Amino acid sequence: MIKIKGVIGEVVRRIGRWIVRVYYPRITFEGRERIPRTGPVLVCGNHPNSLVDPILLGITSDRPVRFMAKAPLFKTPVLGSVMSALGMIPTYRGSDDSKQVRRNLESLDCSIRFLIDGDAVGIFPEGKTHDAVQLEMVRSGVARISVKAVEEGASNLVVVPVGLNYANKERFRSEVSVHVGEPIRVKDWLDTVEEDGRKAIRSLTNEVAERLKSVIVHLEEPEWEPMLDDLVALMEPNSKACPIVLRKRIADAMNYFATEDRPRAQEVAVAVRTHGVEVTDCGLTLDSLIFRSQGTALFGKAALRIGGALLGFLPAVVGALFHLLPFLTVRLIASRVTPPGRTAVSLYRLLVGLPIYLVWYIASVLLIGWASWAWPFGFAGLVVLPFLGMFALRYFLYVRRALPNLASQFRILFRKPKCALLRENHLNLQKKVVDLETEFAERTSALGSVFNT
Repeated sequence: MIKIKGVIGEVVRRIGRWIVRVYYPRITFEGRERIPRTGPVLVCGNHPNSLVDPILLGITSDRPVRFMAKAPLFKTPVLGSVMSALGMIPTYRGSDDSKQVRRNLESLDCSIRFLIDGDAVGIFPEGKTHDAVQLEMVRSGVARISVKAVEEGASNLVVVPVGLNYANKERFRSEVSVHVGEPIRVKDWLDTVEEDGRKAIRSLTNEVAERLKSVIVHLEEPEWEPMLDDLVALMEPNSKACPIVLRKRIADAMNYFATEDRPRAQEVAVAVRTHGVEVTDCGLTLDSLIFRSQGTALFGKAALRIGGALLGFLPAVVGALFHLLPFLTVRLIASRVTPPGRTAVSLYRLLVGLPIYLVWYIASVLLIGWASWAWPFGFAGLVVLPFLGMFALRYFLYVRRALPNLASQFRILFRKPKCALLRENHLNLQKKVVDLETEFAERTSALGSVFNT
């Protein structure tokens, strides 16, 4: 029976990882080699994307990981059986059922036994999934499990912080950047801090929190979150880094100067907000072409954007029309059943979309088979149409970003004083943001050099 469960778990694990890779085809990893492939490992991650997060941590770990998950999910039809087959461990929260909280001791003991046996266990220390661009309060479960596991024989236990950073977590075919932080060798760490009991648990909890902050996009000042995309837009022309990496670097720089030079950080924040309002009032965005090019270069890039939109229009419309009915059906059903917020949007679109698109393609095949005279063209079309559907998604995102404010940009060109002032303010602000990020990188690099000597 155990062997059958193991086989089912492995099959489910492989299917889940394949599905997530289809939804997020561009997953980049940094520091993946820091996760040991054998021996006891406690993998800790932030939790922005519901049940997709455990699958991503499993992909990153490249080994079976037994995750801790809230108990009510185990009672869900189908999903509960799948979670049991994967060897997941139920946890009991007071917000779900206060009478069951004491059963968490069983969950902790179960996790410890797996670690002593040399398995990998996954946990989300925040205890909940959320949309905030910051790490929520880290619970003490990681520290308690780690300390007790070491005391009971898992002397080589390693705690590994993993940051899951989504470009747009609810968007199909979006990017994900996974950063693996410096591991904590628990026994060595406990020997170094020379603490025990509650002090050791509190200290280790704080250490896990700090290492998680170092691998995610985390803002100490939540009110700065709305301007993070504006900061990225200001930095992008001067950086070859991907937008997710830029978001993290800028967030880290703002956090650093909020502590070390708060007036400077606040000055930049106010300037970004003010400039953003001025730009929006003119019908522009901070990544508009007029801030990146002038003269013939500006008109050339605008012509390329319009040309690209015209060239891709027909294939995009064909792909969109073929997928319109299942697309709208998935959006309608998923929107009705998805909980508030954005944490489970991608999960419910996957759960609803897979069967609906499968039925749609099967029905299309049967229809083509029924019209026997058309089957050679029909089957050829079915091979091409899924790719046209994905192209349509990319195309309409491109058009929405590249074209809407072109008219506003050309209008502002005829208001020369206003255009010159906007460009001057933009360049000055851009320099401030770039200098901030560069100085942060230099200071932290120098600190790292001092600590390494």
